[in-house]
Amino acid sequence: MSDRPLLSLILCSRNDSYMGNSRWRLETSINLALKNAIKAKFLDNLEVIVCDWGSKIPLSKALHLIPEAVEKVKFVYIPPELAKVKQRDSKFPEVIALNAAARRANGEYIGRIDNDTVVGNDFFKKFEKLNKNNPSSNFDLSNAFLFVERKSVPFRISRLSLNLNQINSFIECFKNHFQVESATNWGKEFWWSPVGIMLFHRDIWNNTKGYDEKLIYWGWMEGDLALRLEKKHDIVEFSKYVGHHFYHLEHYPSLTAYKDRNGPATPRKKNEPVFENLSYSVNDEDWGLWSSNEVLIQNYKLIKKNDWLFFLINKIFFIPMVLNGLFLRKIDQIRMHGVSYIKEKWNRMRIFIGDKKNCILKIIVS
Repeated sequence: MSDRPLLSLILCSRNDSYMGNSRWRLETSINLALKNAIKAKFLDNLEVIVCDWGSKIPLSKALHLIPEAVEKVKFVYIPPELAKVKQRDSKFPEVIALNAAARRANGEYIGRIDNDTVVGNDFFKKFEKLNKNNPSSNFDLSNAFLFVERKSVPFRISRLSLNLNQINSFIECFKNHFQVESATNWGKEFWWSPVGIMLFHRDIWNNTKGYDEKLIYWGWMEGDLALRLEKKHDIVEFSKYVGHHFYHLEHYPSLTAYKDRNGPATPRKKNEPVFENLSYSVNDEDWGLWSSNEVLIQNYKLIKKNDWLFFLINKIFFIPMVLNGLFLRKIDQIRMHGVSYIKEKWNRMRIFIGDKKNCILKIIVS
């Protein structure tokens, strides 16, 4: 048997203030992935690899992670000088950063998540069960492109930077009511959606040489990979087997429609979709900056956090802050969708009342 962990979660980030509380979102994602893995008895099967792209102060020295991170979290550090050369005119070349993490991951399966996405414990349980039954009657886990859309934690809540127990409690309480961000609602394929997780066997990563490193701008990177892998592997809507247990800590204001997220707030060049004449493998042997001596592997060392005042204020005002955030979200939805939103809610209420009325009448006349 191999000593490899079953799953490597890879993500990329930078020590900056992108879209507000970016460091809090990253800390929360890593910490809750570890805590949920413990809850699912999956921790021994997991590692987390973070590509730190061009931070002046490395993330490994800035994040406040739980003690389990010391053994389970590693950072692939790309120094600012190298990052500046490789990204060219891109603000953040995720394809190169994620390839760098994937190339150095040890897991049998390597799964890409965003740096502000919480992985639920139910995913770990179901993934481990599927692996034990691999291949299943529907597909071979080790020979498939696996993709799950994510659910969205409202911006009005994520912006509060709640402490770990509080944001975890909120997610656990409301996770069944979060909206799935799916491209199928726009008439597109599921893999066109914002990513919850995209994963496949390490052999596929090595054979296909990862993301196309020419796609250094925004978007289309998973779509391109899905079309390329489709040449040799099954493309699986993995949510049908593991559910949507991925919770994105939203960082766009509630009034920002998804189609407008590449606008004035974060102006970025976009990768143009290409559907024809795609090659299974597109990068050279140095994909993921494999031969660069400047890339460093950094282990996490526990950093003590002495922020008791912020913790106390958060604890005292937790319920009022959450209630206020949910109220403001409803106001945002009404402002964004107007009369149609109110009509939708009113119709749902009428259906609910009608169903209850029918139940009562059946009891009376039975």
